[in-house]
Amino acid sequence: MKRLLISAVAVASLFAAPSIQDLQKQIKDLQTQLKAVKQSTQDTADSLQKVKAAHYEDHINFHFGMRTSLDYLYYKMKNGDKYTNNILSNRVRLTGLAKVSDNLKATLMIEANNMFGMNTPANYDNSNWTASETPDDSNLRVKEAFFNYFFGEDGNYMFSAGRRPSVGGYPANLREGDVPTSPIAHLVNLEFDGFSLWLRSGVFGSLGDDYGTNLKFCFGRGISSSQGKFNSTAPYIKSKNPSNDMGGFVFVPYNDMQYSVWWENIWAWHVEGYDKTGNMNDLGNYFGSNLIFKADGIGDGISDFLDDTKAFVSFAFTQTNPDNNKQMLGSTDSKIGYSVWIGADMPVGESDDRMGVNIVRGSKYYRAMTYGEDTLAGSIAAVRGLAIDAYYNKKIVDHLTASFRVTSLNYDNAGSEAFFGIAGNPNQSNYVEKALDARAYIRYQF
Repeated sequence: MKRLLISAVAVASLFAAPSIQDLQKQIKDLQTQLKAVKQSTQDTADSLQKVKAAHYEDHINFHFGMRTSLDYLYYKMKNGDKYTNNILSNRVRLTGLAKVSDNLKATLMIEANNMFGMNTPANYDNSNWTASETPDDSNLRVKEAFFNYFFGEDGNYMFSAGRRPSVGGYPANLREGDVPTSPIAHLVNLEFDGFSLWLRSGVFGSLGDDYGTNLKFCFGRGISSSQGKFNSTAPYIKSKNPSNDMGGFVFVPYNDMQYSVWWENIWAWHVEGYDKTGNMNDLGNYFGSNLIFKADGIGDGISDFLDDTKAFVSFAFTQTNPDNNKQMLGSTDSKIGYSVWIGADMPVGESDDRMGVNIVRGSKYYRAMTYGEDTLAGSIAAVRGLAIDAYYNKKIVDHLTASFRVTSLNYDNAGSEAFFGIAGNPNQSNYVEKALDARAYIRYQF
């Protein structure tokens, strides 16, 4: 009897199953509910975005970084003298970012770069163009302070003013594991106050769309002609020397986000250096040009290693133009110099670690526009001779990294990083012939 009742219920339930119309209605109801959930989620996301935008408009968002380094330095002079030293330094950076609107943002970076146990800077350590790059005292200094204003159709133009980011450009940034700044570091790697105007890809029509073409103009001042408020009979009158200004452009004819070509040209007027009397003086003008070919990944799918390898070759050219009877780089004649820099930055297995190598060859009169040295022993970008550099950057945990780097500098001539006067003379009787910097650091960033 019970079996009959169960069978009857089962049959009745089959006949009571919903019709196709009922199923369609249920599906439609579910779709309506799902749409409502999606809309609610989108509303929440939009609200969150508005909160974030309001937060950026009303606040400066700060990022903190700290790097502790140990450098072992070795020098061998041409006369056979040798010197060694160990340098401990600590660099602290506080970077503030504010985006007050879609087309206007500002950046502030303050930095203290101190050498352990040293509180009194020496001579030109704190000059305006090297202050943050030279470890000495523990004073906070403004490393960057600028705004970017985007205007025109689709924001294709960008104007910027202030202390622009001009240290750590490509390819020097790869050694540090940092994002590159504007100039190419082979030719320009020093701090500068100035202006820039960037014409982005959209300005160039089909060229921009097809080839990623863009152009940036830059102008800045390295040394002011002002005597200061209390150093003259009238505040801020001109000194005997004119201002040292620098201008130029960076042209990118091709950039497909994997392969690119960058061309940089700079002019500097009234470059200063020590004259024959031992006084700092205006000596003449300077021109430099730098062409670099970059690859952010080699080939397409050949291997994971090549896909994640960055490689480049850079050619640089410099020329001095001394004023009448004045010596630039120890000569009253115009002197031309050349340099080649090749390198690669590569992944290490399946980790986030990176390793790399750099080789730089510079001629007798090559003179890069750098005083903010990329290595404590000297700048590989400015070497008059051969520089070989190898590094390993390791991720320990999120926000904490370590690095080990060895840089060997073999100088064929003197004056690689000296001022533009007689100190830059390559024909000196005694100078650093070989230098070595072995550096290890640990860095925290958040």
